[in-house]
Amino acid sequence: MLENAEIISTYTADEAIDDGYLIDVSDMAKEAGFRWPVRITQSVHTLCTPPKSNKVQSYDGRLWDVLWMGFLAVRRSTSRRENMVTFIVRIGKKNHTLWAVIDGTSGPAIHIMLPEDY
Repeated sequence: MLENAEIISTYTADEAIDDGYLIDVSDMAKEAGFRWPVRITQSVHTLCTPPKSNKVQSYDGRLWDVLWMGFLAVRRSTSRRENMVTFIVRIGKKNHTLWAVIDGTSGPAIHIMLPEDY
């Protein structure tokens, strides 16, 4: 049983933001409809950063696509008991599966990540 388990280490979302592993994108996320703070992982941040040869797409445009699709997925989720919603977004020329995970370690927030980031 976990009642008697000893916690040997913790790593909070605030620490992950300070370390650069999570990036707070709450301002743009509010525009997309989110009510809670939203953070993306470094991997999603990298996906949103277009290569220098791409003169058509911007970081903000790609981030907006991620946030909008994430918002729609969370809004359409039928299960309120799950803490994770899966959605697909096209970035560049490839579809990527992303997760929107509800986190409560530093107050309610949503973390958008690649499955391998979990």
